[in-house]
Amino acid sequence: MFRNQILTAALAQNLDQNQVQSFLSYHLTEDDMAFIQAAVKDVLMNMPQKAFNCTQISAMWAAIITDQSNIPVSVICGDLHYNSKKIFVCKEPFPDAEDGTEIVGEWDGHCWLEFAGLIADASFFRTIYYGNVPQSLREMVVTQFGKGRGSIIASPEQMQQNGFQFIPRYSLSQRQINGIIQGIAS
Repeated sequence: MFRNQILTAALAQNLDQNQVQSFLSYHLTEDDMAFIQAAVKDVLMNMPQKAFNCTQISAMWAAIITDQSNIPVSVICGDLHYNSKKIFVCKEPFPDAEDGTEIVGEWDGHCWLEFAGLIADASFFRTIYYGNVPQSLREMVVTQFGKGRGSIIASPEQMQQNGFQFIPRYSLSQRQINGIIQGIAS
């Protein structure tokens, strides 16, 4: 229950009350899930295989879902723990810039998608496989999930059973998502 409250607070940063309720009450169809899975495969095939690319991957995936379906989706920023280890800790919101300006700097959080009561992460495995991460962490993930994993989509309870804890702190606005995508294109 506590997670739903903090997710609702993060969503309310960019959605009105009716949009939040619509988001929280949406139920995926089999066709929705097939579309979401095809979209993430497309994103992962077209994004460079590099670590620490969660904002770009999440923004692109969310944009495809938003542009090509009626599935309410949100890019969530926050903390990620794996097997009780803090992987990312989000201390502040993702930066926002005026149109036409570029943000240069580092941000310390993690981004993923949420829709229909599910958490969807398409960048964690790339960070583990390609990033400068402790060898013990890489071995733990590879032992549990194998090599070459692309994404994980599951309920918060299933995520917790797999050792993940995604803690929502903020949501990205459509303007921020558009800015990230424009940054990818340039």
